[in-house]
Amino acid sequence: MRSLLSRLAVVAAMAITVCQFGTAFAQSSDEVEKKIREEVSRRVSDAVSNRIGEQLVTGDAPATESPLANSAWITTSYSSITSDDSSLVEEFGGKFQTDLVNVTFGLDHRFGESVFVGLSGAYAAADTTFEFTGFDMETDLESDSFTVSPYGAYVFHPNFFASGLFSYTYSDSSSEDDFTGETDSDSQTFSTELAMNSVATIAEDFLLKGKAGWRFNYTELLDFEGTGDDDVHSHALVINGEVGYDFDPIVPYLGVQYEHVWPEKFFEDDGDEIDQGDTDYVFLTLGVRGRVGEAMQLGASVRTELLNDETNQIGGAAEFRIRF
Repeated sequence: MRSLLSRLAVVAAMAITVCQFGTAFAQSSDEVEKKIREEVSRRVSDAVSNRIGEQLVTGDAPATESPLANSAWITTSYSSITSDDSSLVEEFGGKFQTDLVNVTFGLDHRFGESVFVGLSGAYAAADTTFEFTGFDMETDLESDSFTVSPYGAYVFHPNFFASGLFSYTYSDSSSEDDFTGETDSDSQTFSTELAMNSVATIAEDFLLKGKAGWRFNYTELLDFEGTGDDDVHSHALVINGEVGYDFDPIVPYLGVQYEHVWPEKFFEDDGDEIDQGDTDYVFLTLGVRGRVGEAMQLGASVRTELLNDETNQIGGAAEFRIRF
């Protein structure tokens, strides 16, 4: 009898452990996928703002129609994302580390004096290792994301312009562990971002930039086979400020970005709302841009996450832009 009870206790303990592992991994997977979507949207919107903002700083728009009406750009970035010790993931007994590589590129054309229309693409590859603390359990999560983003902007004042973009992202994801083997978790995401942007030159050498925008994401889980919703959405407020100093042709700069996310609400069977963790983000960016002649620009930057209790993030980026 004692042997039977002991076996039942072991089975129960294993069942509880597996459930905790599944809950923690699901939380980790959701957090990583959100980070990928947000980082891609962030890189595209940053590139659009910088492309038009730089043209305003040089005085080409909207006062005169520049003969260089086209622009092509590419940004490559790497980010390391880890779970914070105060995160929901670690409260469930897990932790994760993600390597995210992102390549974003685009091409646009200026119509007349004030209208810009372009198309951007992006590829993001993420490799995540998830561990269940105190147990010899590990899950690997791999994700490849492909994004296409048409965008546009309108310059209505020498210091202000409005921008908007729409994105479609397809994510091919899979995870592998000792319990379930390999599991696909593909998804598609529809995103929009609308923003008001500003640029200004102070005392001839100080360059100021600002942005206030609204981002919306709608994600559908393509491999979802359970009951209930197979989609999730969120809204986000985005506020960005940047100050640089023009050493001609080098411009070092400091940028701060605040984001507040309103995720979709989910509830337990008893009606209690499920905690989705910290929804405030603050990013600090240190970078430098350099002009090469009248048509090219190079840049590099480092960005770190300062505030969010769910994750820690740090990474670097290199950018190239040419007008023709």
